[in-house]
Amino acid sequence: GAGGQRGGGGHHGKGAGASGGGRDSSASGAGAATTGGAGDAAGPSASHHGGGGVRATKDDPLQPFLHLDLPKPASSLSHSAKLSTANIHPSILRLALQYSEFKVVGANARCIAMLEAFKDIITSYTPPPQTSLTRHLPTTHLNPQIAHLIRARPLSVSMGTAIRFLKYEISLIEMEMDLDEAKQILLTKIDSFIRDRILLAGRVIEQHAIEKIKDGDVILTYARSSVVEGVLLEAKRQGKEFSVVVVDSRPLYEGKHLLHSLRLASIPTTYVLLPSLSLVLPRVSLCLLGTHALLSNGAMFSRAGTALVAMMLRERSVPVVCCCETYKFSERVMLDSIVGNERGRF
Repeated sequence: GAGGQRGGGGHHGKGAGASGGGRDSSASGAGAATTGGAGDAAGPSASHHGGGGVRATKDDPLQPFLHLDLPKPASSLSHSAKLSTANIHPSILRLALQYSEFKVVGANARCIAMLEAFKDIITSYTPPPQTSLTRHLPTTHLNPQIAHLIRARPLSVSMGTAIRFLKYEISLIEMEMDLDEAKQILLTKIDSFIRDRILLAGRVIEQHAIEKIKDGDVILTYARSSVVEGVLLEAKRQGKEFSVVVVDSRPLYEGKHLLHSLRLASIPTTYVLLPSLSLVLPRVSLCLLGTHALLSNGAMFSRAGTALVAMMLRERSVPVVCCCETYKFSERVMLDSIVGNERGRF
């Protein structure tokens, strides 16, 4: 379904992490939701400590984060770990490297890239003798591919939803079905998931969010969200007159890419860093935020800094609209960003 709500920014920063974890397990149908709360945000945290996946020591100032693993870069993998990649599909090896180097970022982009890699795996897959696709593919063959992606960077909530969807569709394949026919069915299902749950859902969100934009609005957004970017560009195509304030922060400075995109569309845009947020707040009339996941308690799960932005907007009674596809809905509840997060190598 699709829904929209324009409300005040939430006062509580919740959950944080890398696009990770698992969402609802429904299979198809474009979904979109907008909510007024803003929760916590944390993508890769700025830390130079503990390279190569080594946990912090008891005397380390990062002691509260001891339960959070630091993903190993590909160059630091042990000899045995490198040998274990012999059965990993080349598309997964390439994608894992892109994940670890943050060349593919964003919940939607990471999920689509993973599903495209799974399509390559299915296309080249041949089950061993005396086994069936239904029993061998999801466990013996697919699980090691997923584990390799996790070693590069923790899975996002959206990726978890997509994986459960694919495994469910594999379980529906009859054991007597012809291999080529079964593979074609799975490829079609993956394409349908990308189209219905991600792309069409984004278009539905655009139509609902554009209704919140009035001529003369000054719209603030944080970092870069593909959904929010689509909303702003579509609003410009429909002739709405507005300006944008892009708030950005380290380590990735994603807002620079959004700034470039908006300038190409001739949208008046101001670019500021997070410490300068208070200087631009007096002229802001609306805030649009993207999210990594929407938790079951209504909290947002997004990049580091989102909670700060939402709380400052709440103090000024500025409406905050969160754009989130339904496949990012999660049953998880996180009370703060220490419960689960992603430590980065920055």
